[in-house]
Amino acid sequence: MKFVFRAKKGLEDIIENTIEAANQDAAVAKIIEQGLVPVLVEEEQKYLARESSKKRAAPPQISFMERVTKNDIFTFTKKLRVLLKSQVPILSSLYILEDQITNRKFKELIHRITEAVKEGADFSESLARFPQHFPPLYVSIIKAGEASGKIDYSLEQITKYLYDERQITQKVRSSLAYPVLMITVGIATVIFVITFIIPKLEVLFEDMVDTLPFVTKVLLEVSLFFSSYWPFLLTFFVMFVTFLFFTRGSQWQAGVARAIKGRTPVVKNIIYNQSLCRFARALSILISSGIPVLESIRITTPLVEDRAAQGQLEAAYKQILAGSGLEESMRDNCRFLPDIFIKMVAIGEASGRLDEILFELADSYADEVDTATKIVTSLIEPMAILIVGSILGFIVIAILLPIFEMSFMIH
Repeated sequence: MKFVFRAKKGLEDIIENTIEAANQDAAVAKIIEQGLVPVLVEEEQKYLARESSKKRAAPPQISFMERVTKNDIFTFTKKLRVLLKSQVPILSSLYILEDQITNRKFKELIHRITEAVKEGADFSESLARFPQHFPPLYVSIIKAGEASGKIDYSLEQITKYLYDERQITQKVRSSLAYPVLMITVGIATVIFVITFIIPKLEVLFEDMVDTLPFVTKVLLEVSLFFSSYWPFLLTFFVMFVTFLFFTRGSQWQAGVARAIKGRTPVVKNIIYNQSLCRFARALSILISSGIPVLESIRITTPLVEDRAAQGQLEAAYKQILAGSGLEESMRDNCRFLPDIFIKMVAIGEASGRLDEILFELADSYADEVDTATKIVTSLIEPMAILIVGSILGFIVIAILLPIFEMSFMIH
């Protein structure tokens, strides 16, 4: 099988050629044996087809919508693990991945990491330069892998952690998607009826304005407001949504979201269990990677969403630093942790299986999040139907009530 490859020779020279090999991994190995650093290795037919389609396609444009997502980081981590496990050097692996990335912002990010590694920086040090994309948890696990010579294993742990995190988030989002859609459609229907349908019926009540029931008067006033100012209301709504979109990820949005989630009765329990799951799983991975418990607690503290809980963990960290045990420090300071959590940590610390115990705790909290989400979903759906149905029922009654009264007076 013939492969087209592009490889670096030294710092500046780039070589493009073809090579015969049984598969892509074998082709990469042959290129490395020649003292080259492969940047692109692709089957010849696929390469020619892609180049042909590029010529026919319009020139690429940078989209202002492009950004580096968590899914980009997950895919990058997973592919890098596969390459390193196949004995491809870290620099060569980064060159290969950089060439495959289509998102221009992410491509630039990986290029800067690659250049840092090429200049002699450790991989973990290069990642640490971009904390908004590679948090301390990610960097610490990679650093532990570099120390033990098992970066591929560290990447495997990170991949599993990111996958589990994504699974929990997707379960919550998919469970709430249908109720949210139902509520949105219901509200849109009510607004449409009030804005465009009710004004057309207003002529029926022109001669009985003084005798109209109170609910009908309220409905007509609301309808008058919406029908008169709907262009301004729509403009304001579009501007507000646009503002939220372009300021997504900002500190004030995160603060508002935390406040809302922290005060919503059922949702706050889901967020609480999700934070415990994230904290336990991250702590387990760090400890199993050989990172000391004290350092692991410091790294995982930001993963807990509640600011008060973060303060309690920081106090526990200082108490451990002063010489106290893990169980004692958590019991004295971490009021947000359930008693069973602290007891299980004590058992794990005594038996030397703390990482395994924490992993089991993380799984149990993930199950609780899944169960609670299903319960919330089952409650939201009938509540949404009831609320929207009540509003529509109010509109119908407000319209029919004066008609019934008029009919009664005629009889």
